[in-house]
Amino acid sequence: MREILLILLFSFLLSDTSAQALNSPRLDSLIELYSQEHSIVGLSIGVVHNKQSYTKSHGTTSHNKQIPVSDSTLFNIASISKLFTTIAIMQLVENGELTLEEKLVDILPGFTMKDKRHRDISIKQLLTHSSGLMWDNKLDHSPDDRTSLPLYINHLRNKKLKFKPGTKMSYKTYSNVAFDLLGLVIEQKTNLPFDRYIKEQILSKVGMDNSTYFFEQIDSNRLALPQIVAGNSKAIKRLNFSGVDRKKNPILDQQPLRLANHITVGEEYEHNPSGNLISSTRELNAFSREILAIYHQESTADVLRKKSLTAMWDASHKTDNERISMGLGWWIQTDPDLGPSYFHVGTNPGCCSILMIYPKHDLAITILANGWYAKDIIWNDLFKELVHLHTSK
Repeated sequence: MREILLILLFSFLLSDTSAQALNSPRLDSLIELYSQEHSIVGLSIGVVHNKQSYTKSHGTTSHNKQIPVSDSTLFNIASISKLFTTIAIMQLVENGELTLEEKLVDILPGFTMKDKRHRDISIKQLLTHSSGLMWDNKLDHSPDDRTSLPLYINHLRNKKLKFKPGTKMSYKTYSNVAFDLLGLVIEQKTNLPFDRYIKEQILSKVGMDNSTYFFEQIDSNRLALPQIVAGNSKAIKRLNFSGVDRKKNPILDQQPLRLANHITVGEEYEHNPSGNLISSTRELNAFSREILAIYHQESTADVLRKKSLTAMWDASHKTDNERISMGLGWWIQTDPDLGPSYFHVGTNPGCCSILMIYPKHDLAITILANGWYAKDIIWNDLFKELVHLHTSK
């Protein structure tokens, strides 16, 4: 009986420490400071630590609405969406419906390119951004529904690869096209719309019932509206739609920024697999808890086996940064003090996000914000502070 009480007390102390970390005056001050200095309108933080979930939110859903952000506020999570596409692919591999070495042309007969080397693209190369495909494939007049999919493939017909599949991998070889095509592979193999498969086989199983690919279905009071810098200059447009401010922050140095609401959340239907999921920190905490449960072989949700998670987290390619490598759909960072972590970041016009898991510390951290222009402070300074609060002794 005494041993049980000690275990319960230890668990309480761990939980209490994590709760204190998110509610520390230092973190409150930093969030307030960063919000003022970088014109952050709204953000939400999710932490899973020692099997417990915590959240903290700040600001409002847009610059001209006084609706507070909460842990159920829905943000476009952009390229973090790729993690769900990756898991769906690994489910098909587990079920024997697909292999990582299988060629894309053998699954999607309509896929062809001017470059004959496209015949060599494998599923694994799509997952590791080593396929040779370009960054994006934008339709000029997308129908923004399932009828866009054959148009999307046809749009690649007269294009060439950037390099021979499997010969390169770096930040420069990153390809949204690769993940959009993986979405089509999932549709071909399951005979289900991509979004329906993800909903049934991943989201519903882990308790992400409010997450969706369709912002039009969301109550506007629950949606974080994308915030962009107001103005029509080339520099402002480049910042809002490419995340680039080439002249050493002439725009970002003007504080506070004059902001506007971006008219759409995310991209068109055909880009759902690469970056269109809309979710909240509460529900992404549920996702992170499931990933950690799989890692500790404690999962009961039947989403993925430990063997598949290990395969996704195995470093397939090194990058120019010796601490960063690429797994299957997941980026891997090695820290000499904290050990390996597995992550993805995301940006779309008006939003940025990061989700990172430290399995050896039973820790996962998510930050969602409605401002791409603030990504550097969110991905680096704020994120590092959260890691420090939860791993320092």
